[in-house]
Amino acid sequence: MSYEFDSETKKDEPQYKLYYFNGNGRAIIIRAILYYSNTNFSDVKITKEDWAKLKNTGKFDSEDLPVMEHKGKLYSQMHAIEQYLGYTFNIHGKNMEDEYQINCLLDSFDDLFTIFKHFTWPESEEDKEHIKDYEKAFKSKLAFFVSILEKKFKDKGKYFLGDYFSLADIFITTVLVNFGEKLECENIIKEQGPNIAGLIDRIKNNELKNFFEKGYIKEAKF
Repeated sequence: MSYEFDSETKKDEPQYKLYYFNGNGRAIIIRAILYYSNTNFSDVKITKEDWAKLKNTGKFDSEDLPVMEHKGKLYSQMHAIEQYLGYTFNIHGKNMEDEYQINCLLDSFDDLFTIFKHFTWPESEEDKEHIKDYEKAFKSKLAFFVSILEKKFKDKGKYFLGDYFSLADIFITTVLVNFGEKLECENIIKEQGPNIAGLIDRIKNNELKNFFEKGYIKEAKF
C-alpha cells in the first residue's frame, strides 16, 4: 500500500489525517477527539511492515506513531497532538487549573502503558518470565489510579472538571474502557471508582457514542 502526504489540503478532502496502526493504543484519545468534533478526517491504518519503511523517509520528526496531518503539515508526539486538538476544539479547560488537571491525566497514560506493554508485548526474556508479575502490578496501578480519580471527581458535578465536557472526560472514558475490556478490569474500575464508572457510562453513551460505535476498534489487542 502507498501512503501519500499532501502538500496542502485540497477542496472536499479531509481536513485531518490520522496515521496509526489498526488498533486503539496510543491513538485512541486523538481518534475520539476527532469523532467528537464531527470534523472531516481520514483514519489511515498503517501496517507494521509499511511503517518500517515509512519511518525512514525523513517525513516524521520522531519516527513514531501516531502522526496527524493537517494543512500539509505532519504533527507528531501523542500528547502534543491531543493538546493541539484540545485547544482547536475548545475542550482543553477554562483556566490554568483545569489545564493542569488535564495534562496530569495525559501524562498518566505513559505511567500505565509502561507497565502494560511489558506483559502484552514482552520483548526480553525477563519480561517473558515475569508476565504474571507485570500484569498484577498493572492492575494494582490501575486500581490506585482510579481511586485517585474517584477522590477528585466525587461531588464535582456532571463532568470531571465540573459543569462542562472536556478532554479530561475523553481521556478517562477511552483509556479506562480500553484497559478495562482488554484485561477484564471493569470490576476494578467499578469497585475503586463507582462515580467514575457512572461518568464513563454517561460519556460513552452520549458525547462519545459516535466514536464507540464507529471509531473504537473492539477486536484490537489494545
